[in-house]
This record gives sequence, structure tokens and C-alpha cells, in this order.
Amino acid sequence: MCDDHRASGQPASAGSELSRRHFIHGTAAVAAAAALLRRVPRLPLRSAARPVADDGASAYSMAMHIHSSFSEQGGSMDSQLFQATKNSVDVLWWTDHDARMEGIGYRDTVHFTSLSHEEGGPGQGGAWAWKRAESGPLTSASGGKITTNPCSPNDPVAGGSMQLTAQSSTTATAKFGYYANSRPAKWNYRDNLTGQSLTIDVLLTSGWSNGYLELLIESSYHQASAGRPAGFYTLSYQFGPAGVPASRVAQGTAAVITIPVTPSGDNPWYTAPISPSDDIAALWPDLDYRDFALFNLTLSAVSTGDLVSGYFDYLTFNRTISGEAFLEQQAEMEAVLAAQYPNVIQQQGLEVSWQLPHLNWFGGNVMMTDYGKTKPSGYIKYLADTAVPQIHAAGGLASYNHPYGYSAKPVLPVAQQNALLSQVAAQMLPTASMPAALGTDLLEVGYNARAGVDLGHHLALWDIMSRNAIFLTGNGTSDDHHGTDWYGIYNNWITSAWAASTAQADLLAALAAGRSWCGGLSTYRGSMDLLVDGSCPMGSVSVSSVTSRQLVASATQIPAGGSLQVLQGAVDYAGTAGLTADTQVIATYSAAELASGSVTMSIDTSADSFVRTQVFKSSGHPVGVSNPVWLLQNPPPGGIPAPRAV
Repeated sequence: MCDDHRASGQPASAGSELSRRHFIHGTAAVAAAAALLRRVPRLPLRSAARPVADDGASAYSMAMHIHSSFSEQGGSMDSQLFQATKNSVDVLWWTDHDARMEGIGYRDTVHFTSLSHEEGGPGQGGAWAWKRAESGPLTSASGGKITTNPCSPNDPVAGGSMQLTAQSSTTATAKFGYYANSRPAKWNYRDNLTGQSLTIDVLLTSGWSNGYLELLIESSYHQASAGRPAGFYTLSYQFGPAGVPASRVAQGTAAVITIPVTPSGDNPWYTAPISPSDDIAALWPDLDYRDFALFNLTLSAVSTGDLVSGYFDYLTFNRTISGEAFLEQQAEMEAVLAAQYPNVIQQQGLEVSWQLPHLNWFGGNVMMTDYGKTKPSGYIKYLADTAVPQIHAAGGLASYNHPYGYSAKPVLPVAQQNALLSQVAAQMLPTASMPAALGTDLLEVGYNARAGVDLGHHLALWDIMSRNAIFLTGNGTSDDHHGTDWYGIYNNWITSAWAASTAQADLLAALAAGRSWCGGLSTYRGSMDLLVDGSCPMGSVSVSSVTSRQLVASATQIPAGGSLQVLQGAVDYAGTAGLTADTQVIATYSAAELASGSVTMSIDTSADSFVRTQVFKSSGHPVGVSNPVWLLQNPPPGGIPAPRAV
């Protein structure tokens, strides 16, 4: 792990002035967004029609794990806020990756010595694998390779350049090139473009004019604006022979920047400076130029009839902003965006995510993680000993994210999922040197499937924690990185909280107390709650010697043909001797039986237990989950967290 290398960004005053100059949304686009038909009616944040719990708290929905142009995919703050508005979500927590905002292990040079194993240098995060990319009517003369000669004399690592050739069989555009697939190196060039410039050395062969060499940047997704449709924005830097006029034009969401290759002196190579943020600000002044990412990068030869050939060498990335400066920039952008999306409350978070597991930092005095000289082998200890205590000291809450991993692979066989459940549960249980779940406060449980593990096994992991009196608030998330269609994506759960308001302190208090539930954004938008003996709300821990208690389980908007299950699990402190969920369904109520919004039943509390509920749709798939209430005969060995005490 490298030492702290935060670069100072532009002063806040300069950023504010730039935001005023460059972020003026077209009123027509805003009006169009407001006129969209929403699937869920939006209630004003202070509406009298908003559901209210017995304690007077109101229901507020939250997207709790959302990424923007500061992470590694194609989302933008603009697109995510549009989705929150469209889908009537009240609160959006920004949780961009700390390691990406910091640029840890990021590539700053490419020497083109290999298509598959070149590394940029010490500490640059591993090798890239350039992936062939072609389109259009290419002839057999087209191709590419790494060659040792010629190579740019500017490159301190001699002996390599990328040779590209493309020939179209017609006058239609045909491309042959390579996409920078840096997945083996954890996508270590994908980041926010603000304060970033690139240079690349270019050498053209002679004898052609109908075509160009291209450096293509695919950037972030934005909503319709100034007559342009919604879509991903691209910047095509096109290198042509000397004499081609320099130009910079936008065609909808695509920019074309034409650069004549004009070597000077005896060096036939031309070093091309590229400043994407400047081009974005000039070509799309209605958008905030800071809300764009370097998502994908492709180098190509492009023919519109001629046999086009040339070489690329010595690609460099110069980043002048990172770390804390990016957090400050994001806060500035939140303030500007609030005027465009007034129905969504933005809250600051951060994903602590250099290695696995990832943790979300929600609220308080959020600051950039300082890993110091931590090595990957010491990362988990760093989380437990440093990161989580720092989050708590700053007034925030910590979430244990996607506990089985973040991949999107197909659901695994049940036996394999069972094995993973036991493995992950054992890792999360406390040891002599490690607190339970690293000392976090929340656990992501609302995933239809993640890393090959289905919703049932996410819930089972949570139940194992609950049976050991590890009091974690379960939350539902999407971990969305694109902002294109919250309603239609497979993992689209949100979390709702019973809170006094959308102020951060009130939301954090509700989450710390377990006064929340989660459900699929497209499958369940009702409210859920629990109340025991009129005084023990959902999320609380109650100690009493009575052997029977009265539960009021609330659930509104049960899907047609759906049901509400009441589940009870023993709190038996089984530890690693019980790495399965010991949770039983003790009652099931139909949608008709929940017509009044709640049911009342007696609960056997002669032994320590916890109770939670879940909503099923008619297909038998769970779409909503309440947090538990713990009903104990004796105080738990670790005590009761103050927010959960009754």
C-alpha cells in the first residue's frame, strides 16, 4: 500500500464559480423529467399522507448504496438523482469507492510493450489485457499488434508501440483497435475526469487521408438535456495528417475532437495533449463538467476508404485531484444538484473498499480513508481496529456490504450456497481478536442474488447473526453504478426508515435502532413495522421473564395474492457450532387478513428469541423484510446497544 498521496484540488471558491458557469440545466429538460409518469406516487417530504408509526415517526425511503462518476462504471450524480426522482425515493446516500477517489494503485503510464502482461511500473496495480475491438466492413488488410520498432523516443521504456491498421471495403466507417481491458488490474484507470489530462504519442504512416487514428473515451450516462437524449457520453479524439483542420464539435452525446498530427523538429512522433474536462465544459455547458468519468478507453485505426495505419506509444495519465479534494468536490456538486432534484435529499457516504470486504460509511464527518502502510494481508484487521472505530468516532454508521462478494455470476447450486453461508458466517462471528461483523452496525441483506448467492442465503446469514445476539440492522440495496433504470435492474432493493425527518441525524438514529425495513423497489413499496407489548418497537432488544408476549405486525400494500410471514428464531448463542439459520415460520397471513394494515398475535417467549416478518408476492418470492425485535429472558452477554434498549 502506498503512502498518502492526496493532491490538492482547486479552491472551493473556484469550484463554486465553475459550477455556476457550467451547470445550468435546460429548463425544458427539467420540466420533462418532472412530467414523467412515476410508478409510485411521490409524497412531499412533510406530507400528512406519509405513513406514520406508533411513535410518531414517518416513513422515508432510501437508496443506500449508490455510485456515481467517482466510481468505476458509467453512472453520474445527475443520472442517479433522476432515477431517485422518477422512482419516488426520498433519500440518496452517495457511497463512491474510497480507493478510486484516492487513485490507489492507479496506472499513470502505458509503454505498449505487450497486449497482455505489461505493467505500468511499481505500485501500478497489475497488468492490463488489451482486448481486440473492431467494427464496420473491414478488409483482411486490417489488424494490430505490438511492435518494437518504431517507438517513441519520449518513452523511457524503449522497444514497444501499438501498430494499428484499418481498411474499409467501402466508404463506410470501419475500425480496428484495442480496448483497454484493465479488469485484471481492478480497472485502474476508471475514475472521475475532473483535473485529469492525458498525453499520447502518435505516429502516422503516409499515403492516406480518408480516416484517422482514434483515442475514444466512453464517459458517464446523463439524462436528457438541451435537446439531447439520455445516454452515455463519448469523446472521440481523432488524429489526422498535418493540414487537417483542428476542430471540436458535439453531435448529441458524442464529441469529436480533430487533432492534426504535426511533429516538430527531427522527431516524427507527435505528443497529443488531451483534456477531457475542458472539452466537456466547452461542448456541453448545460451539464456539470465535473460529473463525468473515464469509463472506457479504446485505441483504433479508423478507415472511411483508405488503408489507414499508424502507431500509438507512451500514454500518460496526469491526475491533479484525488482523495479529500474529490469528497469536497462531490459535496459542492450535491449543493448544485439539489436545485435540479429538490424532491431527493442527498446524504454523504463513502465505500471503504480497497480490498474485500467492503464497508459503507454513512454520515457523520465523512472523510477519506487513510490506509497508511497497511498491506492487503492486514486489511481486515485495519477495518476492525481503525476504520470502523473512526466511522463511529466521526458520528457515522458502518455497513458490512455484499457479504458474499460483489460479482454478478449466476446463482450457485444450493449445496455450494450452503457451504458459503457457513464459511461467511464463521468469518463474521466474533473471535478473541475480532469483533462480530468487524464491529459494523448494518448488514446488506436485500439482494435478490449477489455473487451467486440468492436472497434466502443472505437472509439466513443475517439470522445466524441474530441468533447470536449480534444486533445488525438489515438493509436492502442495489449497489447501482449506472443510473439508467433502477426499476428494471435485478437487484433494486431500497431501505425505508421510521424517522423523525430526513435530517441525517434522524436517519442515522433510525438505522442504529433498527427502525427500518427493506423491499424491492419494483415489487414492494408498502410499510412494515413490529411492536411488542405496546412498548418494544422493531429493532429493539427487550429483556423480560414473561413467557408470552403480544406482537403487532404491520404491513401495508401486500401484493395481490401475496402474504406476510412471521418468523421466530432462537437466540441460543450457537456460534460456530450452529452455522445455519434456525428460524421457523410461526404464522402466515394473506393480503386479505392484512386489509387493516396489521395483525396481532401471541408470541411464546419462554426462551430467548428474535422475531421478524417478510412479505411474499403470489409467486412465493420474498419482496419485503422487516428488521427483528429481540425478546430475551436474560441480558445478552455483550449488552444491549443504547439505541436498541427499551
